[in-house]
Amino acid sequence: MATREWKDGIISKVMRDLGQVPDTHPKWIMLDGDLDANWIESMNSVMDDNRLLTLPSNERIPLKVHMKMIFEIRDLNYATPATATRAGIVCMDDTFGVQWKMYVKSWIKKREDPDAVKEQLQSFFTKCGDAATLWMLKNAKILVPMVDICLIMACCSMLDNLLKPECYEALEYWFVFCFTSAVGMCLAEVDGIDYRKKFSDWWKNECKNVKYPSRGGVFDYYVK
Repeated sequence: MATREWKDGIISKVMRDLGQVPDTHPKWIMLDGDLDANWIESMNSVMDDNRLLTLPSNERIPLKVHMKMIFEIRDLNYATPATATRAGIVCMDDTFGVQWKMYVKSWIKKREDPDAVKEQLQSFFTKCGDAATLWMLKNAKILVPMVDICLIMACCSMLDNLLKPECYEALEYWFVFCFTSAVGMCLAEVDGIDYRKKFSDWWKNECKNVKYPSRGGVFDYYVK
């Protein structure tokens, strides 16, 4: 039975709750995902000088001065000029691996490794990152699409957990193990083609510094 009772959505509840917090510390509301043409139009009054979210129930929720909103979106296909002109837009282009390279640089800087180890890690990422992500783009089909930075973040996460001071002597072996696992393990057989095996064969020909046994693929071995 339709009661015509008003129920809050996520953003109206979050904005109201943050607005009722008594302090004036900075508060950020982050929204990710694609824009909806109807939904984003109702946000125009929030993004202009009024800073008010007007609900169909006639309630008006203010976006206070210390509250900010960030829209993390893929494109502006459904954004009208009215919406685009109300927001400050930062375009993050990943055509040349800008995102993952900046992430790696920041990640290495935060690590408590000797400078020589940090330089080696940077050189490994520079050498392998571009080649591997380009190969994935041109030659592989991934069941669940992943952007380049997700693959590199997975590698960094594995290195965070596995790379200890006692591993420095075999640093490249540990890096290669983490890198191939993070990048290649997301591959599987699609349309009768084993892309994980294709990646393994390509890597064994590409990376000559780390020698693999002739039998098996790169995913059959680990560092001890």
